[in-house]
Order: sequence, then C-alpha cells, then structure tokens
Amino acid sequence: MTDIGLEEILRLEGEVLVLMPSDTAARQCRDAIARLRGEQDQAFLESITIVPPDQWLAGLWDNCFADRQVLRPIQLLALARGIIEASPHYPANCLNPLAITRQFVDAFQLHAAYCLGDRREDYLFSPEYQAFSEWREALQDTLDTQQALSSQQLPHYLLAQPSLALPDHIVISPDLEFPPAMQRFLDHCGCHCQRWRLAVRRSMSTPRLVSVQQQRQECEQVATWLAKTLPDRAPSDLICIAVPDIERYQADLQSALARYLYPQTLFPPVGSGSDPDVAAPAIREPWVFEGSEKILSFPLISAAWDVISLGNSSVETEKLSRILRSRFIRGWPEHRSDRASLDLRWREYLGPETTLASALALSRHSPTVTDEMLEPLTAIAQIVGQAPARQLPSRWVRFFDQLLLAAGWPNADNDDLVVQQCRRGFSQAMDVFRALDRQLGEIAQGDALSWLQHILASKRFSIARDWWCPVRIMSYEDAIGREFDAIWIMGLDDSALPRRVEPSPFLPLHLQQRAAIPDASAATRLAADKKVLNALLAVAPEVMVSHCQQNENGAPLAASPLLSMAASAPPLTSALGFQCSADLIQPQNDAVSPVGVAEREQLRGGTGLFKEYAASPFLAFLKYRLQLAEFPQPREGLDQRIQGVLVHDSLQFFWQQTGDSAALASLTATQLAVRVEECVVRAFAHPELRSGRYGDTLKQLEIRRLCSLLGAWLEKERTRLEPFTVIATEQQREYRLMGIPLRLRVDRIDQIGEHRLVIDYKTGRVEGRNLNVDQLSEPQLPIYALAEADAGAPVDGVMLAQVKSVDELSIHLRSNWTNSVVKKVPRDKDVDTPEKWAEELSAWERALTTMAEGILGGDIGHDFSQDHQRGFSAYLLPLLRGEGAADGESAGEGAQ
Repeated sequence: MTDIGLEEILRLEGEVLVLMPSDTAARQCRDAIARLRGEQDQAFLESITIVPPDQWLAGLWDNCFADRQVLRPIQLLALARGIIEASPHYPANCLNPLAITRQFVDAFQLHAAYCLGDRREDYLFSPEYQAFSEWREALQDTLDTQQALSSQQLPHYLLAQPSLALPDHIVISPDLEFPPAMQRFLDHCGCHCQRWRLAVRRSMSTPRLVSVQQQRQECEQVATWLAKTLPDRAPSDLICIAVPDIERYQADLQSALARYLYPQTLFPPVGSGSDPDVAAPAIREPWVFEGSEKILSFPLISAAWDVISLGNSSVETEKLSRILRSRFIRGWPEHRSDRASLDLRWREYLGPETTLASALALSRHSPTVTDEMLEPLTAIAQIVGQAPARQLPSRWVRFFDQLLLAAGWPNADNDDLVVQQCRRGFSQAMDVFRALDRQLGEIAQGDALSWLQHILASKRFSIARDWWCPVRIMSYEDAIGREFDAIWIMGLDDSALPRRVEPSPFLPLHLQQRAAIPDASAATRLAADKKVLNALLAVAPEVMVSHCQQNENGAPLAASPLLSMAASAPPLTSALGFQCSADLIQPQNDAVSPVGVAEREQLRGGTGLFKEYAASPFLAFLKYRLQLAEFPQPREGLDQRIQGVLVHDSLQFFWQQTGDSAALASLTATQLAVRVEECVVRAFAHPELRSGRYGDTLKQLEIRRLCSLLGAWLEKERTRLEPFTVIATEQQREYRLMGIPLRLRVDRIDQIGEHRLVIDYKTGRVEGRNLNVDQLSEPQLPIYALAEADAGAPVDGVMLAQVKSVDELSIHLRSNWTNSVVKKVPRDKDVDTPEKWAEELSAWERALTTMAEGILGGDIGHDFSQDHQRGFSAYLLPLLRGEGAADGESAGEGAQ
C-alpha cells in the first residue's frame, strides 16, 4: 500500500473510505479534513466516509438488504447463556454463570475472527474444549434458526454477497491490525478498489521518563506539569493524559488536578450568596475523563434504578431510604423534612432488610406522616403488587415505565441539559433491553432486572461539555489513532506493558498460537504491546512518560522494558499555583456560652452526659446541648444497646425471684439453668423485640447465648466470700450535681452484713482504672455513690461487673472493708479501708464537680489524637488548629 496524506485524500476521485481505530479517532480525522477543505464546503461529506471498521461492515451489510440480523453483544450473550445453562457441561455449583458466558462468547468471536476451523479432534483434549465445541454448534444452530449472526462473522458472510457497494478507494490507518477474517475481506475488496495507508504525524522527540514513589505522587507530577505548561500553549492545543486503567487513576488524578491545576474547583463561585439576583460564574475545569463513567453512576439514573428494582420480596432498608429522600421522587422538596424524620423512624425500627409493605405499615403509625407524603411510595407498592410472573423484556420496559411515572421521576426541569442527556441515555439502554425479546422470551422480574442492570452497568456514558477542554484523560487504547500536541503516558511500568498472557480457556492453545492471537503466547503478546507503545509514542510530538516505583501493596515496580529509548527527567517541583490570605481571630480558649438556668433544666442524659464529657467535652456539647446524634445505620442482628438491655432485665428478674446468696446456693445446676432461661425469655418481652424486626431464629440464638453467659456469671456469684442480699434492682433516683438534673437508674444494691454495695453491670469491655480520678471515663458508679449519700443512704463500696462473654467475666471493687467480693490477691493500691474509701469519695466528688463546672461553663475542648468512635468524629479534623495541627497532635482545647 502507498502512503497518502489528508491533503491528497481530498484530491482522490470517487468514493473514499477512511478506516480509523475508534469513533473518536474518526471524528478527529473528519474535523481535520473539514478544516482543510473549508467549513463552507461540505460536499466532501458525500464522497468521503471516515468510520471504524466494524461500523463500515455493519453499513455494508444493511445496504445489501440481507436477510440476517447482526446481533448486539448483549443479544449474543443472552442466546449463549440459555444454551450454556441447559447444557450437561454446565456445573451445578457454578457461582457466576454470566462470567462463564462472557468467556464463551469471547471465544466464539475469536473463533470467527481468526478462522480457527471446525475439526472436532482439535477439541477432545479437555472438558472446556469439548464444552466449547458443543456450545458453539448449538449457538450457531440458534443463529441460523433466527436468521442472525455475530459481528465477527460479518466479513465471512459479506464475502458471499454477490454485489457490494464498495468505495473507489480505501485508506487504512497504520494503527489498525486486522484478524484473518477481516484481512481476507479487505484482500477481496482490493480487487475492486484501490487501497492506501494513511500517513500520520510521527513523534521525533525522545520521551522524557519521570519516576516517582507511588501513584498519588505520579498524579501530582502530571498536574504540576500541566499547571506550568498549559498557560503557554495555544488555545486550540490538545493534551492527552493516557492511563492504563481509568477507574484506578481517576480519583487521584481528579484530586491532583483540582489542587495544582485548577484550584477554583475547590472554592465556591465568586459572588455566590452576595447577590441572589446575580448568578455566580460557572466553575469549569479544563479537563475531561473520556469513557470513564457508566450511566448507572449518575444520580438521576441510580434513583430510577432504585425504583424499578423494587419487588414484593425483601430489599435493603438503605434502598427504601434513598427512594424516600431522593430529590428525583415526587414530593421533594416540599416534604423533604418530614421524609427525613420518617427515615430516622425506619432506621430505628426496621432491620437491614425489609419490604416496602412493612415500611409503609410502620409509617402509618407515625402522627406526622400524611397520605400526600407517602403517595409516591403507595403508588409504587400498588404497581409492584400487580407485577406478572413472566413477560417479554419489552413488556417489562412498560412495567418499569409505570413505576417511574408513579414515583414522579425525574421530578426535575426537563430543560436542564444534564437531565435531557441522562434521560436520553436511559431511553437508549431501555431500547437495548427491549430488543432482547427474541433471545430471552418471557422471563421473570428477577431475570429482567439482572439483564437490565448488566446493560446499565456496562453502558459508557458522559455528559457533553459545552466548553473547551484542552486536557483529555483516557485509556491507552482510546488514545491510539488520534493526534495531540502533547501526551503524558502514565503508569508505564513493567506490570502495564507488556501485559500478562491470558489465553482463552475454551480454545485449544495450539490453535490460538498458530493463529497468532495476541493473548495466545508471550511472544505474540510482546509483539502486540510493542505496537501499542509505538502507537502511543506517535500521537504527539511532545511525550512524557511516568511510572511508580511501588504499587498499592508496596511491591517494587520498574519502568516498562519496552521503553528502550527514554531520557530520564527529574521529578517536577510541586508548587500550588494560588495563594489565600485572611485575618483570623484566634481566642485563647475555645468556649461557647455558659449553660443558663432555663437550659440547665432541659439537660438530659443522666450519667451519659458526664461519661461523654470525660471522653470529649466537644462531643458532649454536640450530643447534649445541640442534641446532635449519629445517623442511625440498620445493622444485622441485635445491636449492642438491645443486648445490654436484655442482660440488665434478665438479671433484674432473676434477683427479684431469687433474692439472696443462700437461695442462689440452694439451686442445683439444672434448676439454675431453668430459672435463668425463664428470666431471659421474660426479658424478650421487651417492646422493641415485639416489633417483628427480628426473626425467631435470631431470637433463639440470642436466648441461648444469654443463658450461657448469665449462667456463667451466676456461677461466679456463687463463689462470693460473704453472704449477700439483693435489696434493690434497677432503682430509679433523681439527683442534682452542681445544679445539673440527673435521672439515674442504679443496676443493683447488695446488703453484705452491715455494708451496702452498689453494682453496675457492663456488657462492654471496661477496666478498673477507668474509675481512677486522673482518667475517670466511667463516672456512673462515682455518681451513684454520691447520689446515695445525698439521699441519706451512704454506700460502703462500688463494684464494676463486666458481663461481656463467658470468657470475659470480671469484677472490680472499691470499698471501706474489702478489696473484692471474690478471692483475690491483695495489692497496695486497693481501696479496701474506711480511710481509703473516704479519700476516694472526696476525689470523685472533686473530679465530678470540675466536670460539671466545665459543662455549665461552655468548655468544648477536644483531643484529636484519640479515636472517639463516633459517627461524626471523622468530620472534626478541619476544626483542629494550632502548632500541632499539621502533625495530627493533640489539640487539647483546640476545637473551634
């Protein structure tokens, strides 16, 4: 073939066909020819066709008025899956039938593209080969019956056509490599038309190689390079950032570009909020990720999927929550606040999975819920209840449309550009699903949703930009065949190129190697990847290359061995291209207004207020003064709060019936087990356990666990050194500490001779040192002791009773007469005398008084070095200020 340039193409007479590697490359070539020809002259569009090869073949086939239909990939997949699942070769324990089907369809297409032949003896050496041979014959029979064919079979069938509308000239991009079937067809075309090879610009500069430690630094290098070079480039320049895997690089690249290249994206638009009548200028980043997004990732489409994927069976409560609060459902924003309140109720009373009917039934018991607020969900439930057992995909599309109409989707301005494009893309996906009628037949709703989800999750989709983006980020394959003014090839390490060999498991390896399929052997893979790299290096006159020295797991990486000629370049100095300045007023101590008299009476929380303050004054302020709480998340099984309530109630019922140590000692092991089980079952009458949220199986498992746990704990109580009588359980008491009203509930009070002992059950992990004054993080027992003394019934000791698991039963005692109620080795630090007990009470009183003064005075200090295990604690880091902020050191009272 003779090389030909774009200018010479315009001088060719007759019909001209230009074959390009991709649709984007074809579009760029069309634009280049249009600029050469002149925008005012569009006649060339009638004589020059620029398309990828598969699009040209499909057009030829349609123009032949052939009686066979070319199937979409999803249609071929649907036919193949039915054949595979009905085959005796299909394993009964297969976990992912779709993955096997995809591999078979890929092998079917390779077989057609590389003309591998039909000799049965080639497929006798393994079960996989035999299965492929039978499946291929069955699929071909089905295609013949339905008068259909696959895309890779097109060249073979076109050769049999008596007359084809061939062009006068065929110009082929040098970046195109054709399999044998396509090459045969092109050779046939060469008898009827002249063939040329497109001459493209070749890079003459040596690539510059940058080596960095990890991926984040690599992305920063690219952003820094762009920030330094982009301002000096022509406005029409195109820059390509080529990556081996867009999904892996997108987050880090987006962050680096926003920080180093276009930091305006990190700040609100200038003027926003100052004048509501003046629109703030749009922030438009100069880059775009090509081919990185799927349509299902867009909020408008994911909201539609949540609605149409509802059924009569259980679904995640989180999905119902998203539908309830979605802005794309009718009733938003007028019912937004009420629906958010209802969502909290769902999360409190519903399990991780529920049905739409159960959620609606629970909603109607709330006095704030109106029929209008629930109207979309009620309409959806009615339609879902009328779903047929089986029907064609096209009829399922109508059913899904009814669900979306009932929900009021999209509940948005149809003139909005994003809404228009998303709806158009969603309609196209529905058209693809509708086209599966012949291949799938009547299917159940679950199968319909599975196929539709596959279509939505695989459909590449992006919102068209209405502004110029000079920086294009794409995969290696998408960059080939195009022309740019500069390119940065990222991730070019020894794991990216050459790629590992992955031959098809369904095709005999010797046939793959004989046909030189790229993935058949290391040699063919190496040759193919050399062409990929050469094509990448040729798309621009300025080439930058980078790689990481480590992967995400810390394993070492080296530059790709295919980079035979590359000049090493030092890493670029990362410097932010913007500055911010402001006058900050930093008070000596962070504080809020003190607690007034009226607010003091409204403080609630009991000992929890002091426990939270001991952990973090700021979190105590958020929880008890601002009334903030973590967003509830539905959990599997019983949460820790319910489990704690069951332990307390079970032990309360047991001691109300048993009374003292003598009665406990008189029980045999069998009698003790029976009584414990009776008390546990009685505790399960708790209102939250009667809501139907928890199944009977889960309750029985928890009953067994509690019986074992409490039985072990009561056996430990049998070993107590002194007789005792339980004189109070779960006793309610009102108490004021520094004027703060506290409503207490003392777990248990024992009478031991002349001594009274307060016991606090703990179902989580605790340690005795948590009662020490210098680290008082468990203030309940000290408060109980002070409250009993204030009521005129001073106690002689307090005991922490850890009832966490059979292997974690422990006792910690502080009293005026003994160091423990069970046998224990004495220690000097034990509080076991009247003098030590009096000192302990005084120290506790001083510590609690200091806490109360801080609560009432508005102390909101926070130690950022501690893990406070709160749902909103992760959002507190931006509040950190001071010299230790950069290193994450403790800020003490540094919260602002």
